[in-house]
Order: sequence, then structure tokens, then C-alpha cells
Amino acid sequence: MKRASYVDESGNPIDYSFQSKKVFLKIFFVIGTIIPLVLIGFIIYTMVNNSNCNQVYDSIKSATLEYLRSEGNIPDVDGESVNVNIGKLYTEDYLHSASTNNLRCNGKVKVTKYESELVYTLDVNSCDTCSVDNRYDDWSEEIGYYPANKMIVDVIPYYNYYERQVNVTDWSPYYEQDEIKKKESKYGVRLPKDDMEMPEIPTEGEIVEVQTEDILNYRYKDKTWLWYDIVGDYSDFSSEQPDGYANKDESTRIYTEWSEYSQNYPEEKEYRDIERVTGYKVYYEKDGEKVYANHGNYVALDDVDESVYDQRDSDTTDLYRYRDEMWRWYNGTKRRYSSYRSVAPNGYPYRDDDTERDTSYSSWDDESHVTPENASYRTEETKTLTRYRYIYEILSLPVLKEPVTKEEFLKEINMTVPEFAGLEEYKLEVTYNFKYRKR
Repeated sequence: MKRASYVDESGNPIDYSFQSKKVFLKIFFVIGTIIPLVLIGFIIYTMVNNSNCNQVYDSIKSATLEYLRSEGNIPDVDGESVNVNIGKLYTEDYLHSASTNNLRCNGKVKVTKYESELVYTLDVNSCDTCSVDNRYDDWSEEIGYYPANKMIVDVIPYYNYYERQVNVTDWSPYYEQDEIKKKESKYGVRLPKDDMEMPEIPTEGEIVEVQTEDILNYRYKDKTWLWYDIVGDYSDFSSEQPDGYANKDESTRIYTEWSEYSQNYPEEKEYRDIERVTGYKVYYEKDGEKVYANHGNYVALDDVDESVYDQRDSDTTDLYRYRDEMWRWYNGTKRRYSSYRSVAPNGYPYRDDDTERDTSYSSWDDESHVTPENASYRTEETKTLTRYRYIYEILSLPVLKEPVTKEEFLKEINMTVPEFAGLEEYKLEVTYNFKYRKR
């Protein structure tokens, strides 16, 4: 039996098998093109909206903090919170519509002190697509950890407390600054490197504060000179006899500064002192590389800081330095010179400024010995000494069998939480649960 054939108006045969395929092609076109475009558009819209809303929330948080700072009302006791009306942030010019999608949002912000940070719990409404009720589901059940990846988090504090005994130790001995660590401890002060002489506390005690007390110690040295009786005909200081001067005044002997160290042996002179020391190549290591002192040349150990350049090569050499004696030379009457003094002795009115030299430093003292009378020749050096004592607490067992809500705790203490936290005889303990709103 022959299949019936059909023709169109022009007499051309109609292929109904192709016609049926066109329906499927249209379906595939919709699935393969239009639906992905819709999905992409939805994803882009969601991302843009999320970004805009997050900016709105950040603006509200910043304005809330600025407002609380101006009011001096930032919570400073763990678990304490304050509520801020968002509308008030607009009226008092802390928040502007331009920062909230050109809308004047309503609602409130709860700000809670949680350990060392503030947690902002946003309840934003009348804010178009950024209204919290439009974007988030109901609150979750309470959990025992902070959900850091959630935008809308509420902090639920629970309270307990301890009876507290506060004690203070005796002071430690004084420590030099080089005996003290460079970095601050968790108590906010730099502690001694060696704590063997620090005050002891009972094993059940807990340090809550480290107190310090600084004092200054003083030591001094004096400038001294040779003083003489008459002016006379005297030369400048010289190691060798200058032209025109017949006599050397032995009582005026001084020394030049020591020369730099050298591997070359200096020329010998009858008035020259020569000193020989061992020279080393010293270095420290940094990133596996040797860093040498004096560009890798030999150095005397008293010319380098061995606490830095703490390693040395095995090879050595001799190094030399020298100083020369010098005198004043004279004609005619010889002067009489005093011993080294800071002030003019009787009968010696003239000071020989070229003979200046310092005394050794005095021992350290807790009082200054510089006065208006000696300030012209006395140089003072100071150092800071530090001593320590601990403030520590001893706690009872927890007073309550288990932590309680704030409402229950207020009934227990019959005062506000900040008032209770300020009592020395008790220690407040705050633990936390959290809730968050789901997306």
C-alpha cells in the first residue's frame, strides 16, 4: 500500500519528517541559548545586588561606630550591647542616602562587645532589596562558635563569676636596660631576660598586671688641665725640638691619639710608643652568606662589635698602631706647672688648654652631681634602671553551678553588669553562644 503524499500550494512535496524535527530544534534552542542567558543574567544580578547590599551594610556599621564614639557609648565590658536606631543616623548626619542606595533605611543596629571586637547585628528594613527580611531567613539555633562567614550574627552572652583576692608582690631588684627583652610581653611591658630574681607568686595565682618603676642613675667625669704660673716664651706642642726654642719642658708631656691599625710596622722614634695586636677577619652569616667587617680586611678585635661579628677566619696577621709623646719647648724662664686639675690651684692662674684630658667616670649614683659651679667642666651620663612587681589574683571556684543568661544574672547581682565588672572582689566570666540568619 502506498503512503499518501502531500504537496504544498506550489505543488512541491511536503517532508513531514523535517517539520516534526523543527519542534525539537526550537526546544533545543531555548534550552541551549535562552535559559543559560537567563541563568547568567540572574547570577550577575545576584552578585551585583549582594555587592551593593554589602556596601550599604558597611556604611551603616561605620556610621553606627562614629555615632557611638561621639556619644561615648561604645560598650567596653564583654557581652554588653547597645542598640542604635538607623533613622537617627540620618537625622544626625552620620549616614547619608547616597551611601544606602539613595534610600533612607530604617531599623536598628545592635552592637555587642565580644572579646576584643565589636559585633554588629543588623536589622535593616525599608531598604528595598537590601532589607534583611527580604534577603535572609529566620534565625538559626544557638551555636557555641562564632560563625565568621555569616553577615547577620547575634551574640548571646552567658555569665558566671568568681570570688577574687587581689595581691601585690614585693619589688624586684633593679635591672639594667641590656638585661631587659626588647619585645613587649602580653602584659604590655618589657620583662627581664632572666627572671630568676623576679617576685614569686603562688601556684594558684594568676598575674593580671606587671607594674614597673624606673629610676635614673648618674655618673660623671671631669675635664682637667695643667695650670701654670707665668706666660713665658713657650712653643706649641711638638715631639721634636722646634726651631728657635732651646729647652724641653718635661712637665708638659702629653700624647697624641693612637693611630689607626695597620699591617705596616711604623717607623721607630725615641718618643714613639708602638703597640702590636693580632688582626682577624671577622664576619657574621646572613642568608648563608658571610658579611665581613672592614670590607674583609684584618681588624683588631677592640675595633669591632663581637656580639655582631661573632665568627672569624682561621688566618691572622700582626697589626700595629702608635702614639707619640709631645712637649712644649721654651726659652728663658721655665714655667711652674700644677698637676692636672679642673679649677685653677692657688698660684697657677693660667690654664694650658692643649693639655685637656678627662678623668675616669665616677661610680654610679642615684643622685646627680652636676651643679652650676661645676657644669663648665663636668660631663654627666645617665642610665635607666627598671624594677618590677606583680599584681595577681586568686580565684574561688565558679559561684554559679553553670553560666546563666543576662536576665538571670542581673537578678543574681542586683546591679548592672558594668558596675559588677568594676568590683575588685569579684571576677566576671562571660561565655558566648551565637545565632545567625540564613540566606
